[in-house]
Amino acid sequence: MNDKSLECLKAYDMQVKKMIKGRGGVILFTDAGCRLFLECTRNDGFYYRDEAVTNAVCKAGFESVDTYIRNKDGGLFTIGDDGRKYVVKNWFGGRECDVKSVDDVTEAVRTLARLHICLNVVSSKGIKYVRDDAGQNIMRQWECMALAEMEAECQNAELIASESCGQNIYVKFDKGTGIRQNFDRHTKEIKKAANYMRGKKKKNEFEQIALAAIDGFYREAIAASELVQSEMFDKRFDRMEQTNELIHGSYNYHNIFLDVGIGGDAVTNFEKCHNDCQVVDLYQFLRKVMEKHDWDINVAYRLVDEYDRCKPLDDTDIEMLVALLSFPEKFWKIINQYYNAGKAWVPAKNIDKLKTVIAQNRHRRELIDKMCGL
Repeated sequence: MNDKSLECLKAYDMQVKKMIKGRGGVILFTDAGCRLFLECTRNDGFYYRDEAVTNAVCKAGFESVDTYIRNKDGGLFTIGDDGRKYVVKNWFGGRECDVKSVDDVTEAVRTLARLHICLNVVSSKGIKYVRDDAGQNIMRQWECMALAEMEAECQNAELIASESCGQNIYVKFDKGTGIRQNFDRHTKEIKKAANYMRGKKKKNEFEQIALAAIDGFYREAIAASELVQSEMFDKRFDRMEQTNELIHGSYNYHNIFLDVGIGGDAVTNFEKCHNDCQVVDLYQFLRKVMEKHDWDINVAYRLVDEYDRCKPLDDTDIEMLVALLSFPEKFWKIINQYYNAGKAWVPAKNIDKLKTVIAQNRHRRELIDKMCGL
């Protein structure tokens, strides 16, 4: 992003008082509030979909989200002198959630529960089912709330996102196969990496440490994969299909702003919002927090209890949360990164990460065993 691109800001009804680089663009402090100025790096349809999602969440009652700001002409995009497209989003001056603060992450879980309640309102209005040309695969399409405004520009509102705006937002309903296939694939990748390391004559420090622990983690991966494949979760995935259940998809402390004032805590980056069981959002956030807190049982209980207090979890959701946590995700990430990178030299930082994951695993297993009794 160059200085000439900032000329685009004249197309918006706001007076910029201060600007700083950050969040992949330029954060603007204006008379209308905090804004984020970004260069478009994806096709137009991505931004139309993201606008539809954030607007829908806002209208459902969760107002502190990074909705888009249209320019004076009513356009989503502003074209700079360099020929590139730019957008402006609503942004926030609060502080990012501190993952090491138990109070902060507890507040973040409370916010997640509130967000999920609003997403349930969106899912009942913002998704419709369509079929592909063969009439065999049920697909989902976002019912873009901007369609009415754009029908004058596009003849077929049904295909507006995929054809006229260059966006492909059809998502095949997988009935849980996303989770199930990921676990199955990750398990095979652990085994593949293990076989590779065992086949090496001369093993470096990373490989020696990994091989000493890999069999145990591999057994955990198999058990977790088999658990999520079991029939006990079929009904839960059916319910997800029937209700068009939505998740944020990337709910982590980088996307949560606290102390933003009116409207409560803010949540940003809805680009991965999709249909899935909402407990997946809780799992992803909980796993990240637990890694920072050495899988402290008391912290985990506090977070799950706080979410449950705001948005009750049924027995199946608890069981699914335990099943997801039982997969050695962090170990797989480190091993898979090693396997897909240059294996001749492993950074010392990666060796330290591996040692930490192995050292923490006893506490992780204790937490999972305790949660099985919830």
